[in-house]
Amino acid sequence: MPEGTDSQGRPKHLATAASEMQSVHEMVENAARQIDGCALSAAADSMAASFHCGTLYQGEHFWPIANSIQQSVLGRPSAGSATEIRQFCSGGLYGLMLADAVLQAGWPGDYAMVTGGDSIFYFDRHEYAASPATEGSLLGDSGFCALLNRNEGFARIVSVAARSHNPSEGMMHGRPDGAIDDPTFPTLADWIDRWENYDRRGPSTVRDNAIASFRVAVKTVTDCYERAGLKPDDVDWFAPSFIEPSYVTDMLAKQTLLQPAPGLYEFAAQFGHLTVSDFGVNLAYLMNNKIAKVGDLVMLYAAGNFVNSAAVLLRIEKEVTLPFNIPA
Repeated sequence: MPEGTDSQGRPKHLATAASEMQSVHEMVENAARQIDGCALSAAADSMAASFHCGTLYQGEHFWPIANSIQQSVLGRPSAGSATEIRQFCSGGLYGLMLADAVLQAGWPGDYAMVTGGDSIFYFDRHEYAASPATEGSLLGDSGFCALLNRNEGFARIVSVAARSHNPSEGMMHGRPDGAIDDPTFPTLADWIDRWENYDRRGPSTVRDNAIASFRVAVKTVTDCYERAGLKPDDVDWFAPSFIEPSYVTDMLAKQTLLQPAPGLYEFAAQFGHLTVSDFGVNLAYLMNNKIAKVGDLVMLYAAGNFVNSAAVLLRIEKEVTLPFNIPA
């Protein structure tokens, strides 16, 4: 994460001036530098595939950021395939699913890499969070880099699940007839207006959509542990994305019959919603505070306004300290 403060005294990851923000590329490179160099070198020699995820628009590397990041991080002009994912805030976990699937499927190479991040320069994050229509968490800038190995690691993926609530895409349609019209890039000046206009289209428009998409989120999580033949009591820690208002994640835990990790919400609140990187912050909190122990099952969950939901169930196999530039 960007460290320090901006010219207005705000934490750097919540800056408002684009000139004071780090690019996604810079943040991912900074994250990768915290990983052991020998591990990165081994991965470069035996890379099956790498995946890069973000939410919307990533500035100077609109395309192909995946290839540019792979070369910067691994120091190789070619190392396995490089693919970019657009999956909103569930993209980080979605990338983990794909990376694990590639390794399990026997692609040549013992490693897969997932990178991701967002730099929210295209609209005012504070105005977005304050809008009654969005009830949005304050979006923070961040980047991450994760290496997966076919044979060893500190955790093993036990089960995964992903679902989308397709009608939610209507919330970004500005036309009265609901027909498709793309947002204006790169400033997205009408982004908040679209949400608020959607709220005025009908007496139950937002409420009904929210309830339906929340049910999809619940089903994503329950599918994840049920596919592994597990019951809610078998899951030791539930670590969902940081989502405001807090009662939303409380209700998600209640409906899925899982227990949120103690203190996680308060810890994550200092950063806001880190889009695709939330899962990494949550996992670092559990591991670095010695909350998750060997043998524990950890349910990671991520969502972007519940449009797309992703859940990954991990079994902890080693107690480690995960590299994170902010003390967890």
